[in-house]
Amino acid sequence: MRPRIPLAYASLLIIALVAVVGLAAFTPTASTPVEQSEAAPASSALVVSARIASAVLAVRVTEADPPLATTTPQTTPVTSTTQEATSTTQPEATTSTEPPPSDTAPPALAVTSHSDGDEVHSSYIVFSGTSEPGAYVRSGPFDADTNDDGTWSIGLVMIDGANRAIFTAIDAAGNTTEVRLTINYAKPKPTTTTTHVDSHTHTTTTTHAHTTTTMKPTTQTNWSPLWPADAGGIRDVEAWRALVEKYWAADRVDCVLGIIKKESRGDPRAYNSYSAAEGLMQHLSKYWKNRAAAAGFRDSNGLYASPYNAEANIAAGAQIAGSGSGWYTPWGYTAAYGSCVDSRG
Repeated sequence: MRPRIPLAYASLLIIALVAVVGLAAFTPTASTPVEQSEAAPASSALVVSARIASAVLAVRVTEADPPLATTTPQTTPVTSTTQEATSTTQPEATTSTEPPPSDTAPPALAVTSHSDGDEVHSSYIVFSGTSEPGAYVRSGPFDADTNDDGTWSIGLVMIDGANRAIFTAIDAAGNTTEVRLTINYAKPKPTTTTTHVDSHTHTTTTTHAHTTTTMKPTTQTNWSPLWPADAGGIRDVEAWRALVEKYWAADRVDCVLGIIKKESRGDPRAYNSYSAAEGLMQHLSKYWKNRAAAAGFRDSNGLYASPYNAEANIAAGAQIAGSGSGWYTPWGYTAAYGSCVDSRG
């Protein structure tokens, strides 16, 4: 007898659908045993009891088989948790500029021109050294920027005996490093030489310091008789206070007297053989006439005051002084005297 094809196809469609989905399990129910047809081989009647996932099975059933009960396939629910792709749009990366780590390292600082305890024989010493490029070095009111290679220099005035020199390096972040030195200033000892000129004995006293008190001849005829050279000799600078007060602001008087003390020791005839500086405030000879004229010390005949005239020298100093905190620039320092602050710290 011919097999029933429609039932096999129906089964095939169900199995194919389950195979495509891949999620159901098919188990046929128990049925009455099917007698084998004489014409059909024993293998034509199959009893299928298996869990099918993805295979295709064809079942042949003879017409003599009792009708199959129509049953609703029992489908074991299969929980298939499908994770939906959650697409979270990440915000665009925002460039966050965080401040660089703070610089807390102190700058390097070294004084290379002098060592602690050195003895010097000049009253004006230029200190030099090295530090961090971009930093600056301070000593008292004086600042010195470092060069590209980190070198720097500051000039300071020495007083008799021990001098304390303090240098502070300050970098861009405000970090500091300090170096302290003690420099001993010893005045050079004068040497006395005796020469014979025209049967007359002349004794001259010279020193090797930059500033000396050797009196320069005053027989020149090109100075105005209105302001002749004053008598020479070292003296207490208080002798010049009235003249300083006449030409300088009150808050600078003590500092100017301190400069006079350092530059000439109060001697109006002081002459520096090394630099050719003259007078109480040590004006350079090559600048004197212009400075005297600017200060009003040129007469109607075109003659200038002597650089050894104390009043003219002090007035010319006031004429060239700077303004503000750097008024002492022509001398490079302020010296401690009276109420004047000691620039050496």
